[in-house]
Amino acid sequence: MIRSGEYYSRFEVQDELSEFCKGRWVAVHQADTSGNLIFQRYFKGRPLKIENLKEFSKVLNLKGLTIRSVYATANVYNALDEVEDVYDFSNIKYCTPTWDIDGTISNWRETLLFAKEIIRYLNSRGIKESVYIKWSGNGCHVHLHERAVSTSLLEHHNPLDLAFSIVEYVRLKLFRKFKELSPKGETVVENKMDLTRVFTCPLSLHRKLDVACVCIKPDQMDEFTPEWLRPESFVHNKAWREFCEGEADEVAKASYSAIGGYPLYTRKRRYRRTKPLDELITTWLNKK
Repeated sequence: MIRSGEYYSRFEVQDELSEFCKGRWVAVHQADTSGNLIFQRYFKGRPLKIENLKEFSKVLNLKGLTIRSVYATANVYNALDEVEDVYDFSNIKYCTPTWDIDGTISNWRETLLFAKEIIRYLNSRGIKESVYIKWSGNGCHVHLHERAVSTSLLEHHNPLDLAFSIVEYVRLKLFRKFKELSPKGETVVENKMDLTRVFTCPLSLHRKLDVACVCIKPDQMDEFTPEWLRPESFVHNKAWREFCEGEADEVAKASYSAIGGYPLYTRKRRYRRTKPLDELITTWLNKK
């Protein structure tokens, strides 16, 4: 098992993580002295965030525990100062449409076929510059850069509404093709767009597997192998930053017209009667 402290001390890793996490609600998996995983989403009662390298160094020493994995929301917020900020729909500035391809590392070629189908469809609808693939461990995520939807369109629709509908629209369009690629359902494409869900960040370590989460662009898919995920010698493309504003507008409009917005849309925070989400996840992981 790679030493996570040594891995996260690398400047390239810190720089990529800090850049991706800007404006997003961050979560981390930490390991205590017994090896139990602890899921953290708050710091001193406020949403955990990483806006720069200085803040990342603080997260590395959070509560004196060793960080294993770093996650962030698909949502990019205008402000992240109070707990209420992450439940305020009007506070969402952008949202990254994400197709979650759930597979296994041993069956990575099939997972790649699913990613190719999604990208092929997006290309056919004029989306080419703003797409990237993030290989997170057993499966991968296909991301559409949040800025591919124009500012003018976001003035009329909530970013999460559009992101949810885009992911669902494309997933349903390709449903039959996905069944052909995996008749037994060993690989599936899920729509996990949610108000508070987090996804693995670029160059984070996987919480169990000894692999790094790397980004690749569509023209690299035929070259990709799991060797690219090795933490000591990962192959990672920083071009996940690239986008063409407005190239997703046509698909966004068609998706919203067909699907509608995020199904649990509410402008009022839903107060919990149970333990906070991070405590529930930590308890579940340690039982597993």
